[in-house]
Amino acid sequence: MEIRQLRYFVTVAEELHFGRAATRLHMSQPPLSQQIQRLERQLGFALFERTRRSVTLTRAGRLLLEEARRALAQADRTEDIAELIRSGTAGTVRIGFVGSALYGVLPRALRSFREQLPEVHFSAREMESNDQIRALQDDIIDLGFTRPPLPLGGLSSLDIHEEELLVALPHDHPLHRRGGPVALAELAQEPFVLFPPEHGSGFWYTVARACGDAGFSPRVAYEGEHIHTMIGMVAAGLGVSLVPASASQLQLAQVRYAPLAGPPVRLGLSLIWDETRAVPALKNLISVAASAAHER
Repeated sequence: MEIRQLRYFVTVAEELHFGRAATRLHMSQPPLSQQIQRLERQLGFALFERTRRSVTLTRAGRLLLEEARRALAQADRTEDIAELIRSGTAGTVRIGFVGSALYGVLPRALRSFREQLPEVHFSAREMESNDQIRALQDDIIDLGFTRPPLPLGGLSSLDIHEEELLVALPHDHPLHRRGGPVALAELAQEPFVLFPPEHGSGFWYTVARACGDAGFSPRVAYEGEHIHTMIGMVAAGLGVSLVPASASQLQLAQVRYAPLAGPPVRLGLSLIWDETRAVPALKNLISVAASAAHER
């Protein structure tokens, strides 16, 4: 039984006239009659009682009519959903993100997803950048928000945002009491609180390169796996840290943020995905996220 046969049947049942039904279906009457006869043979019972003057539904035909209407309504809905999927305005996308993105671009991007693509369902889970690469390769997520640079291994990427790094200092630190920007070289002897390099390789690389340019390697005394953990350790007086400017929204009484002296050190945010699995909904989300990253 084919959907088009059900359409023919429902149209004839509504018109109870083969000629008018054929006109509605934009076909001639003989092929319509043949299709109804073929359907009746497939079903093994008559759908219509035909005389020279009238066409009426059989009892079996009346029973089938409601089911046929439901089937056609579901088929139409399936076609509508298929079109939304083809256009990228429906579907499901699994997202991974670095925790530090929660203080800047990510909330704007997720809000834009909901507003602009309400039929695209997405899940979001916090993951370090290196874990996101493995999750993309294992088909666990579809889109990642990561900190470059990263060894992408054939994945596609798009840089969408940059922000300056700030120095996070304990509130009683001499550099805070002095006030003003802090030169990186002034931190050479300070204990640092940073991400483990295997968890935040892009972040770590940016910090290590900046410190190297200032003539030293950061002396890491404590490691925090999340940005709020790092800032909490600074609040405890365990060391200093370099954090994205957006993280300064974490206003703890025992922490002060200071700009870096000299040329700014910038931390990037990139989208990464596997182009071989890029469904239309994913491509739309990438476009929306890139636009949201430039909003204020």
